[in-house]
Amino acid sequence: MTSEFMDTSLSKQLQRFIPFDEWSEDTINELIPHFRHYELGPRKILFKRGQSDDECHFLLSGTIDLADDAFDVNSIEADDDDNFMALDSTHHVHRYAAITKTPCALVSVKRAYLELLSTWSEVRQSVQSESDEDSDWLERLITSELFARIPPANIQKLLTRFEELPAAFGDVIVREGEVGEHCYVIKHGNALVTRGEGDAIETLAALSPGDLFGEDALISDLPRNATITMTSAGAVARLSKEHFDTLLRQPVLKHIRENELEKLIDEADTGVIVLDVRQPPEAEAAPMLRARNVPLSQLRQRVKELEQDFIYVVCGGGRAEAAAYILSEAGFDARVLA
Repeated sequence: MTSEFMDTSLSKQLQRFIPFDEWSEDTINELIPHFRHYELGPRKILFKRGQSDDECHFLLSGTIDLADDAFDVNSIEADDDDNFMALDSTHHVHRYAAITKTPCALVSVKRAYLELLSTWSEVRQSVQSESDEDSDWLERLITSELFARIPPANIQKLLTRFEELPAAFGDVIVREGEVGEHCYVIKHGNALVTRGEGDAIETLAALSPGDLFGEDALISDLPRNATITMTSAGAVARLSKEHFDTLLRQPVLKHIRENELEKLIDEADTGVIVLDVRQPPEAEAAPMLRARNVPLSQLRQRVKELEQDFIYVVCGGGRAEAAAYILSEAGFDARVLA
């Protein structure tokens, strides 16, 4: 039996379990190199009550007894309708002891890997259809709102400046708090954008081929404001800060002086909104006249609240350029208040 056949058979078996029941075989196959697929004979301990466990265990065949602290035993057979999720998986500390009653086949996988891929799938489904995920990365990149603002000659140069790097499932491409030296685009695979750590982790977005990321830190010269983790094997292409500045940043960003703002407001064919991207305490301490406050850290999540029919003049020191870039990337007419 070939390895490929075993992997395909295993992915189909796993689709009876939560969360695999909502995943394609291709998605499951991304995780298979990280699975432990093994067999245990009868009367073997799988895990003990009170044991901390960083894995989730799925019963493929055989029978397992789960014993609680009162020694009440519940037998789980692989073919039971109740066997649709990992064994005693609601918490990383087991409430039951698990002992094989018959020879058993099992699959175990790191809990963190399941949570990472589950989160990516849920976020991606909420913002984009599956057909979009399969689109060619280069086509998505060069047909984006951002690239529509770049001279064709610059696009040709950009494509020769990108450096391709392999990426494995679970690789952290960008880490929150680090200094930014490159921006990246996903060529193959998927990734998750998060902020914070431990119990305070916030999921911000899911990325797929053609998505550009990491540019905020290059523009603002501030530390990375999020972590990007691969949720599948794939490849990314990176662009140095030097090439980003000359080929992307300079053509996209437009500046306006403070003494030109009133003239723009009076003469523009559409409305002009001044956007202050400082943190609320900063904006309250030194308010900008008629400015709307949307902190830079929230702008990507709140950009859908903004009307594209207006011109946005962005203020906020070094953060203003990063904000104007984000707006330009989303198709807005944005200017940086110099």
